[in-house]
Amino acid sequence: MVTLGIEFAKKIASEFVGDAEAYALLYSGYSARREKGWHVHIVLLGNRRKKAWLYMVFAGKNCLQAIGLRKDDSPRIE
Repeated sequence: MVTLGIEFAKKIASEFVGDAEAYALLYSGYSARREKGWHVHIVLLGNRRKKAWLYMVFAGKNCLQAIGLRKDDSPRIE
C-alpha cells in the first residue's frame, strides 16, 4: 500500500504542484491511528515552510490528545 501511495503521490504532486517530489506520505501504525483499516495520507507540499506548518499542526494535535483535550480513541498499550 505504501508503494501505491508513493506512486499516486508523485503523480498528483507533479500535476498540482509541478514537482513530483513535493509531497509527504504519512502512515500511522495500528496503535497511533484513529480510523480502522489500512490507509495513508498524502499531503502536497510546495516548500519547507509548508512542511514545517504541517509538522506544527500534527504536534499540536498530538499534544492536545496527550493531555486529554482532544478525543483519542486509539488502543492503549501500557
